[in-house]
This record gives sequence, C-alpha cells and structure tokens, in this order.
Amino acid sequence: MIQIKHKASGKTLKINTFWLRDHCRCGDCYNTETKQRKYNLLNIPKTVKPIRAQYINDELQYEVHWSDGHTSIYHIDFLYDVQVEHVISHAQESTVRIPWNHDFIMAHEEHLRTTLAELVTSEESVRKIVQSLIRYGIAFIDGVPINTTMTEMAVRRIFPPMKTFFGEMYTFSDVQDHADTAYTKQYLGLHTDNTYFCDAAGLQSLHCLQHVNGTGGESFFADGLHAALELKRLNRRAFEILTRVPVPAEYIEEGQHHKHSAPIIRLDSVSGEIVQLRLNVYDRAVFDSIPQEQMQDFYDSFRDYLEIVQRIDNEWNFKLQPGTVVIFDNWRVYHGRHAYTGQRMMTGCYVQRTDFLSKARVLGIID
Repeated sequence: MIQIKHKASGKTLKINTFWLRDHCRCGDCYNTETKQRKYNLLNIPKTVKPIRAQYINDELQYEVHWSDGHTSIYHIDFLYDVQVEHVISHAQESTVRIPWNHDFIMAHEEHLRTTLAELVTSEESVRKIVQSLIRYGIAFIDGVPINTTMTEMAVRRIFPPMKTFFGEMYTFSDVQDHADTAYTKQYLGLHTDNTYFCDAAGLQSLHCLQHVNGTGGESFFADGLHAALELKRLNRRAFEILTRVPVPAEYIEEGQHHKHSAPIIRLDSVSGEIVQLRLNVYDRAVFDSIPQEQMQDFYDSFRDYLEIVQRIDNEWNFKLQPGTVVIFDNWRVYHGRHAYTGQRMMTGCYVQRTDFLSKARVLGIID
C-alpha cells in the first residue's frame, strides 16, 4: 500500500501499489481516443513497486517512478474520486430516480409527455423522454400515427429495438400466437416481462392500434422502486430475503425453452442500490432453488411485498388510446391490464438495458 494526501479534502488515501500501476493514464498505457488500456496485465511485473515518488504541480498531481522502469503521473482528484467509499457515497447522493405512487405521478404527468412532432425535430424532446424514464420509469409519445411502422419510428428516434423470439416490433391481440397470457383477453396482473431471460429487456413500449366492439382493457402501472423501498422501511428482513433468494422463471412453447433464476430485488454489488426488480407470478417455474425449510420465510416475505405492490394507492390506471406510445422501465415499473371484450390490437417492442443507459449517459442524465 502507498499513502497519498488529497489536499482538497485533507484525507490520506491508502492505495494498493499494483492498482496504482495498473491505472497509469500515460500514452503508453492508455489510449485516450478509444478510452481503453493498451497493455496485457501480465506485462506488469507481479512485484512492481514504486522506487521514488513525489507531489508535483502544487500537490495536485503525484509522480511515481516504478521498479519496472516506467514513470506515471496521476491527478490526485482522480485517485480520490475512484475510491470505493467515494463511489458509494456519490451513487447514493446523486440518484435521479424518484419513487412514486398514484397521487405523485398524476401531479407530475406533464413531465412525462412529448409529441412525435416534437421528438422528430428537437433533441431536447429526446432528452425529456430519456430523463423521464430515468426519473420515473415511464414516458409517453403522443401524436403517433396508428400503425406499427410509425410506432417503430418513434422508438427508433431514441433507442434501437431489441430483437427477441417475439421479433423486433411485435403485434399482438387475443390470437394465441405465443404461450403467454398477454395473447388472451384475460386479466393480467402487475408484472415485469422476460423474467425467464438471462438478461431481461430494459424498456418496453406499447401502442394500442385499435379496440373496437368491446370494453375493458385498461392498463395499470405501479412503481416497483417505491414498493421495494416501502418494504425495506416496513420489513427489512423480508426485503433482505427477496434480494437473496433466486426465483426460477420459465417460458416454454414449440421451439423455445427459456429459463432463468434471480432474486425479485437485485442490488448493486458495490453501492447496495436497487438496480432491478423482477416480478412475474405467471412465469414462475418450479420453485427448487432453496431448501424446503426456508420456503415459509420466502413466501411470507413475497406476500408482504405483493400486498404493497398491489395497494390501490400505488396503481396508476388509464386506458391506452390509439396515437399514444407508452415506454416504461421493465427493470422498475410493473404493468398490467384489465380483461376486455371485443377486438384489441397492440404493437410495441423491447429495448436492451445497455442501450437505454448508454443513451442516458451520452445525454448527461446519469454518470
């Protein structure tokens, strides 16, 4: 370990010497154009150590001469910013996600909407949609012509669609094209999609193209982040169990068999922040991932969480109308649908999580 003073904070940083050598940002070690390292880790001797070091530039930089003949200069602010305790603190302080219930989201609905005309002509409208998805997990594009092609155009203005066995753009009604309750007229409770995928879609979009000769079919949404934080406040043990127990999910139809197990609440391994909520009572596979002696604790915790999720004051109910595309965070916001009669046709697509977060970083909304 080496100790380096951070003048601005007055703190002394204790830094692993191999880590320090590995994080040299000189032109021989780091490509500033590609933002990639330029060497094999094994090129650095295992026993590398500093043989001489000094503060330079009014103690804002630190120069190290290494035993392998290399010389490095570090910005001390950089060394301070990337220490894990600072990263955790920054993550907890800088989150832009805002938990919501029904009354809160209704009071902020104007921040969630833009029109296709605005989206096509304005980069600020693109930013508004992405910012809404980061903050609240849901956004709307109004004035979209009522067909799949224009729905795709609206989404592609912001994100590339994700291809799955449903296709890139999917269109569904009550015709049983896939082994999924969504392809029926039945009630569909609050859930996230793709719990059976190893990497569930990050976003989902939906556009009602038509609903004729019938009633019902209202959509409802609930903020899983709000529900999870409420569970943590009321029953920390139940929260901990749901962050730890892997829940199996499965999708089976001819030519497809997807299966994945993961906790209902997934935390960031460094910051401890909630990063993904995974809830689908329909897609649950045989629950064989924990001993039977632990089952009752899980079920009690799961029931407590579902009771919070399904509170009427947490649900936002409305009917999707032709011309409006809704986009929502499939890692955060739960969605459902009331049973309906008549003929109803929907279109939409998924978006990969990495594409969603990349866009938000490029726009400066998140780090």
